[in-house]
Amino acid sequence: MFFSRLKKEINILVFDIGSSSVNASLLSKKENEIPAFLSFSYLRLPLLENPDFKHIERHARKAIKEIAEEICKKNIKKMPTLIYLMLSVPWYFSETKSVKIQRRETFKVTAELVNKIMEDELELFERKGKEKLDDPDGIEILEKEKMNFIVNGYPIENPYGKETNKLELSIYISAARKRFVKNIEDILMHFFGNAEIKFASEPFSLFGILSEMVNPKDGYLVVDVGGEVTEIYLIRGGILEDTKSFVWGANLVIRRVASSLNIGLGDALSFFAARTGGDIKDSTDEKLSSAALGICTEWQSFLAKSLSELGKEKPLPQTLVILGGVAGSDILKKCLNSPDFSSFTILGKPFNIVSFIPENFSEKILTSGVDRKDSKMTLPLLLALSALKYGRRK
Repeated sequence: MFFSRLKKEINILVFDIGSSSVNASLLSKKENEIPAFLSFSYLRLPLLENPDFKHIERHARKAIKEIAEEICKKNIKKMPTLIYLMLSVPWYFSETKSVKIQRRETFKVTAELVNKIMEDELELFERKGKEKLDDPDGIEILEKEKMNFIVNGYPIENPYGKETNKLELSIYISAARKRFVKNIEDILMHFFGNAEIKFASEPFSLFGILSEMVNPKDGYLVVDVGGEVTEIYLIRGGILEDTKSFVWGANLVIRRVASSLNIGLGDALSFFAARTGGDIKDSTDEKLSSAALGICTEWQSFLAKSLSELGKEKPLPQTLVILGGVAGSDILKKCLNSPDFSSFTILGKPFNIVSFIPENFSEKILTSGVDRKDSKMTLPLLLALSALKYGRRK
């Protein structure tokens, strides 16, 4: 008599820790089946008049604890074996390094040579990271990834054993404050016991999964508008080439509108939620649009500065992916269509703006219970797909 074998199932809990919110997706993956969303939790951090990141950090830890407790109670039979935490600015620091070795005599590329390069770059990065993150406990390295090799001017996947007189290596390294990481680990271990815990920076997580979906020949940009911070990533030549950020996010739009219309932050936030859902009076919509006009110009100037730095060596890709809660909002989306940005692009034209909605991922992940038109769910879904594909990688 033959008995059918039970399909192996893994459950992964994916946290997205941003500058104004914490969300978590609990996922289930069975062998040879499309992964499924089991639950989604979202907690917005307090909208403050004058944000202070030390204060925000306390609220972020509190939100992680509340979400972990809720998931633990409601999914007792679906406990995660892996917890994957994606960190946005200001919770991480990263750097992409391009290392070049050129010698008169040919040399063989060996694992020992590459490991020595990595050790040297890691030492330099740790010095810079300790100064940047300013934590008396030090820093925790999140990622140290070799992204590509160029041997004798040609990209190659496996350079080991090749002889050359010129080697180029692109390395991505990221880190977080050690105390921040330890506090979160303690919280999660309390609720989930021996589950494996991994931290990652959001840019590298998105780079892997987006490069399978957006792959124009000249590369692409990602603009992720968070609550307090806007992050920009440049992907070109198959690597995460550079990242920039500035402290100007969607929350500032809400603060300025609240001030302009002389209303509370809570009311301004409600107006924007109603506007995104299309449930708002025309007169109020006009007031919001009018109040946001100057804000758009200011955001454009900050973005232009970052784009100028990213495009210092050569023109930027034409394709730009917009993410974050405002991806479905016309206000900042229109700002990106400005012809003023044409001077930065490879074709000298405005960016080709790409945005996603949940139904774009219907063949990759089952999203029952998720609004298939809600662009705010795009980032959690992308990070979930990234965790499913790369989370168990050593």
